[in-house]
Amino acid sequence: MKWLLLLAPALAFAQFHRAAQDREIRYWLLEPATHQFRISHDFTVTRVGQKSVHSFVRQGSTVAPDSRMFDLDTGEPLRTHLASGKEVNALGYYPEPTDPDSVVVQGDLPKAVGEGESVRIRVEETYTDPVGYQAASGELVWTRTLGRPLNFVTLPEGWMLTSVNTPASIALDGQGRVTLRFTNTRNDELAVTIRARKR
Repeated sequence: MKWLLLLAPALAFAQFHRAAQDREIRYWLLEPATHQFRISHDFTVTRVGQKSVHSFVRQGSTVAPDSRMFDLDTGEPLRTHLASGKEVNALGYYPEPTDPDSVVVQGDLPKAVGEGESVRIRVEETYTDPVGYQAASGELVWTRTLGRPLNFVTLPEGWMLTSVNTPASIALDGQGRVTLRFTNTRNDELAVTIRARKR
């Protein structure tokens, strides 16, 4: 019983940290021949003095230059542009440095985050990933690790799901497109592979 009492603070901290990541991410797959998908996700910034916010592009993917960021509290768009990992590391905002040669989407805040303030940000991006998203033998194949608590993936219009290797809730969106919802209650990532065919 004593070990449970000792473990309780660590568990509480882990749950708090996970709860702080209270954001979901949505993927809309485009036609597989393009190897592209759109992404939208939200996050909250609370670091006092922070003047810009960032979305880090995964290795192996490229991001289109038309990425957009918005302040969800005001609805105002941020000036959004691409930066290098080296430039972002120099800001000192994040405890772990990123690859200095990587590409990062940066949004500039109208003013620095003040004491006791927070800013809720939405990011909209288009990724190209020829390795993780491709067509093979007439099937769409999308492979990605998902680490958010809620992850939504919508297939292109006219495609039907043939298999998925991880439990998911499946529904149709307002346009009749198949949408998969993955819930991740763990502190690690879900390795997901989705396959689909034309209807």
